[in-house]
Amino acid sequence: MKDEGKRETLVAAASAESLYKSIILEHSAKPHHFFALESYNASATKSNMLCGDEVTVYCRFRGEMLEEVSFTGTGCAIMKASASLMTEAVREQTREGVLRMVSQMTDFVNGDDGALAANSSLRSLAGVRGFTSRIKCALLPFQALHSALAEDPRS
Repeated sequence: MKDEGKRETLVAAASAESLYKSIILEHSAKPHHFFALESYNASATKSNMLCGDEVTVYCRFRGEMLEEVSFTGTGCAIMKASASLMTEAVREQTREGVLRMVSQMTDFVNGDDGALAANSSLRSLAGVRGFTSRIKCALLPFQALHSALAEDPRS
């Protein structure tokens, strides 16, 4: 009985990892919101000199609501997937909600499982844990988003 339960747990974990990998591959191959907004209130560019990743995030607010967000840049699959997933997660959030999401994502990739909701698509980036250089790739778009909000005169 105990061995059967362990086997089911391992199969479930392998299935989840496979799903997460497919999400990363999908978002890196066909990133969502991968363009420069024509009209935006805030933007910021961040680079990772160690690996060559560079991302620019564009934000358009209506009042306190993030109406639209997009990104451009070059880099590895993790950075592109992270930026794509991020744009989906933060759209139509308040400025406060966006800042909270940035903090939660940072905590999550640094090991805090409880930082993100169990059904968050951002959890697919859990595979970067334990790889310091990959954590930087996953967080780069979030750092650019945070900088964009900090540079917005309404902040």
